[in-house]
Order: sequence, then structure tokens, then C-alpha cells
Amino acid sequence: MSEDGFRQEYLSGTFEDCCEKWFPQLGTDCPADTPAANPEAEDEPWMASPYSAQNYYFPDFGVDSCGFGRDYPAWMGINGYEKSYLFTVGSECCDRYFPDEGNCPFENTVQLDYFWTTYEDNNDNLVDMPIRYNHTFYPDLNANNCVNGTDNPKWMEQDDEFKRLYLFKNHAGCCRQWFSDFDLDGCMNNVVQGIYNVEPCPLNRPECNNVATITDIEAHRWGMWYPDIDGYRCKNDRQIPDWMFQEGYVDLYLFNTRAQCCAAFGYC
Repeated sequence: MSEDGFRQEYLSGTFEDCCEKWFPQLGTDCPADTPAANPEAEDEPWMASPYSAQNYYFPDFGVDSCGFGRDYPAWMGINGYEKSYLFTVGSECCDRYFPDEGNCPFENTVQLDYFWTTYEDNNDNLVDMPIRYNHTFYPDLNANNCVNGTDNPKWMEQDDEFKRLYLFKNHAGCCRQWFSDFDLDGCMNNVVQGIYNVEPCPLNRPECNNVATITDIEAHRWGMWYPDIDGYRCKNDRQIPDWMFQEGYVDLYLFNTRAQCCAAFGYC
């Protein structure tokens, strides 16, 4: 909001000016008297030493309700995600993610021990912690579904605001954000498996060796799916017309999955 072009629109000299402009219907309830989840610095929730120091309400998509404590997923506390996923007031979390859920939040007890204990209590100390995969999901608006991969259109990550809108670390979060008004169940029950340009390290294995999955982009493109305009079907027979490789056409006509090609052209 402090960047050029946004400052005059969104930043006000007094809270009265801000409330009058944006929330006149709230009256004396504006400004809110609750502190921001992260008032000083991005990544504070997760980077607090020696581990997450504060308790926050956060959406637990596994139980369709908001949890409370230090045991929120690590990705919710970094890279700006804390603004969307961590709350100091339970009702704010519930209203945003589970407005129709009666038992929300499902826990309110302050957690004083280490952040991992609520889901690792039963593991022997000599056993490796379970791998927590570092997945990325983005919406495919043609397919009405979310894709698991980092082969998203580059414009989806052109700035932080676009990343918050289009890139998700959770399949359910992507579906709820983009397809709640269309076919939420269809999105939740299916996922399009895309491609990771670089194999991601698990969240709790940060020292893994990242392996690039695509080392020759030209060779990779020859194996992609493309629409057979005359045959009304999608193919990946390495017979792609040369014009589809031209600048401006690759993103429109070449796909990593058959499902994305079919959705874009109405074939299959």
C-alpha cells in the first residue's frame, strides 16, 4: 500500500479519515481494537526465536474449522501468508474460512510447549519426522480446478499481490478461493497434476538437494500437449506445428497435461 500509486488511495493521516472513507457503516466500531496478527515485521510468527512464540487462530482444512496454538503449518507464518492465515481473534478466522461451521474454532487452549508436540506426540525420538511436502497449487480457470505444480503462468507471480491471489500451499485453500461459487466439490475431489520446474524441498527437510525437472526447455516443449485444431482433440505425439512455438503462442497452445489442454479448447 505504500508503493507509488497506492499511497494516496489507501493510507490516511488519521483513523477518522480511514474509517469514514472505507467503513462508514461501522460507526464507533472503527477502527478495530484488536492488534494485527503481525504488527511489526513479515515472517515474525515463524521466525521468532527459538520457535514460534505466539498462539494464533489458523484454518485447519483437515477438520474444516479453525485451530489455535503454535502448531500452525510453517508456511502460514512466512512470505506474507500470515496476513491471510493467522488471526488473533477466532471469529475472524471462522468468518473468513468456515462461515457455515458451527463448531468453530474447535480449540481455544493456549499452547505453551513446542509447536510440533500436538501432532508428533506419538513418535519415537529416534524416528524421522514425517515428510511434510512443500506443494504449490494454482487455479486453472478453464478447467475449474487447481493444479499441483509450479508450471503456472508467469503473470501469477509477477508481484506479491498476485502471488497471494493465485499461488497456494494447500489444495483446499486454492479451491475455496477460486471455485466456491462454481463447483467446489468437483475441485476438492480432483487435482490436476502439473509439473514442478524445480523439485521442492519438504517443509521439514530444508537441506535437500533441489533438482531441476526441466533442463532442456526446447526438448520439454516437444513433449507437451497441444490442440489438434482440425481433429478436435488434444495430442502429445511430438508433431506440434511450428507456429505454436512462436512467441506469444506457447502459453496459449502448449500444456503440460491433457486435462488443461482439453479444458482450454473444449475437446476430449
